[in-house]
Amino acid sequence: MTVNSEFTPRSPAERWPWGRLAVLMAPFAVLGVWLKVVRIDRFYPSAGLAERATKLSSDVAFGLFWCVLWAVALLYLRRPRLRSAAVVLAQVLTAAIGVFMVVNHSYALRTGNPLTPAQIALAVREAEALSGLLGSQVDATFIGLLVGVVLWSLVAPLLLGKVFARLFKGEASPVTRRVGLAGAVLLLIAATWTAPTASASFALSPAVQLAVSPIKEAAAYPEAFASGAPLADPESTRLVPRPGERHRNVVVITLESQRATSALPETRQPVTPVLDALAERSVRPERGYTVLPHTSKSLVSIHCGMAPPPDNRNTEADEGGLPQRCLPELLADEGYSTAFFQSATEHFERRRGTAANLGFQKFTPVDGMDKTGFSKANYFGYEDDIMLEPVRRWLKRQDGPFMLGMLTVTAHHDYNVPGHELIDFVDPPLMNKYLNAVHLQDRFVGHVVDLFKELGLYEDTVFVISGDHGEGFGEHQLYQHDNTIYEEGIRVPMLVHDPRRAPELIEGPANQLALMPTAVDALGFDLLSEVDYRPSLYSAEPQGPVIVSCWVRGRCTAVLDGDRKLIHHFGDRRDEVFNVAEDPGELTDLVTETDADWMERGRELAVGWYLDVERWYAPEE
Repeated sequence: MTVNSEFTPRSPAERWPWGRLAVLMAPFAVLGVWLKVVRIDRFYPSAGLAERATKLSSDVAFGLFWCVLWAVALLYLRRPRLRSAAVVLAQVLTAAIGVFMVVNHSYALRTGNPLTPAQIALAVREAEALSGLLGSQVDATFIGLLVGVVLWSLVAPLLLGKVFARLFKGEASPVTRRVGLAGAVLLLIAATWTAPTASASFALSPAVQLAVSPIKEAAAYPEAFASGAPLADPESTRLVPRPGERHRNVVVITLESQRATSALPETRQPVTPVLDALAERSVRPERGYTVLPHTSKSLVSIHCGMAPPPDNRNTEADEGGLPQRCLPELLADEGYSTAFFQSATEHFERRRGTAANLGFQKFTPVDGMDKTGFSKANYFGYEDDIMLEPVRRWLKRQDGPFMLGMLTVTAHHDYNVPGHELIDFVDPPLMNKYLNAVHLQDRFVGHVVDLFKELGLYEDTVFVISGDHGEGFGEHQLYQHDNTIYEEGIRVPMLVHDPRRAPELIEGPANQLALMPTAVDALGFDLLSEVDYRPSLYSAEPQGPVIVSCWVRGRCTAVLDGDRKLIHHFGDRRDEVFNVAEDPGELTDLVTETDADWMERGRELAVGWYLDVERWYAPEE
């Protein structure tokens, strides 16, 4: 490359701009490609050369674009001070993008998903509560990469720029400048391309993915699919006691990160013997699903019978964030005492605000419990048995009907079970840790039932038990839960156990929205409202198609219609269809043999549902 040497730098900071830029850019271009190679080896170890090339093309193009962009800047900036300022700006921005690439790489290795603006905003908002999570993810490689990126970007060009400056002599012609500018534009366009057979969220360079995600999100939900129906009056919802019915108690247990037993891998011994036995004596759907696989959202679905706010801002904890009247508030109007206990801290996602919006009169997080003799389960809380004694004391004070909500935490990532010897369920260590945590949650459910029997409350109590969401372990290149749209992420245990009612298996799928109407039915009330709730599981009415949405807007959604499941990826890659009754592991994609009209109706149904839910929570918009 030829450069203009007309001007002589006036200070050390203005010297060797081309040499400094070369030192800065060469490793940066390699970094993105190398990190992508590591991710390909992790998630697509059997990928051939052509597949690897399609997954690497965006990173190669973006790395070259970034190099050419700053080279063009120096070609057009003739004054030494302007060139020096451009190099300094390039150093700062390259360091920032490099840090993001490393952080995104670490996050992607652990979840299978790229970082989005919404997730970055959540991390900033919840920095204190997430400190334990972030600390558990930091290792020597991560720290080394971060330090290396920053030091190289800010220091190496100053130290080595003179060595490489001798490679750049002469004067650039106008044609060179124009060719460089055109090349930068073409490389940027190339960086946004992905093969139709590849997941764009995986294949795109992290910086490009971050930039285009708001655009893709905005285009994901065409307003034409919204129903436009008038909004129901949330204040219209009320309970009407049935004549002659005795008001019984209700306990709602939400199990953190717990897959349905049928979605667990084959194990050497039963993982959830308590729930398995309880299910045989309960009313439960053939397949139970979350609505949105995130704990705070699931609490709304379970307790309110309505879809939660489909946002990443935790608005369910805002004052007035839930316009609907939820079960705790409705039962309080009928003379019930209500309380919510959790073995997790209250500080993550402002759980106290969410509990208040659900209508609970009393909220007790682990922060206010005696921790003597109990071990930390993970960075969010303690083993679930820590709730038993506070719950016992509260129950003994009740002299009328009550609603008790409980949220476990033991099975949350990072699946630690200190103080408990690991049971050998499966060989993979991480999955085995998770199954041990699930086993402890199962044991906790047994302890709760035993407590109610001990206090003489069991026969007068209805138990509603559900997982908040599942958990992925790479079955479909996805880990954890927020955007794991396959069965391992969204299929959960779900049952209503009434000691006075015969067990029943409801055919087909149902989701958490059916639990609140079923609890109302079980307690002897009729639910009157302008709101269109799901039918009670007791009613024998069809639940209809079940819709599940990923936590990140426009990332993925699923429609379960009988045994068939459509997964819509919003253009990130080809949609998928599975028969989850015959293929619960979702190994055989039936999209090429599925009726296109059925798929299109499913997409329109899911998109319209999401838009209607957004309108419910933001009617003024």
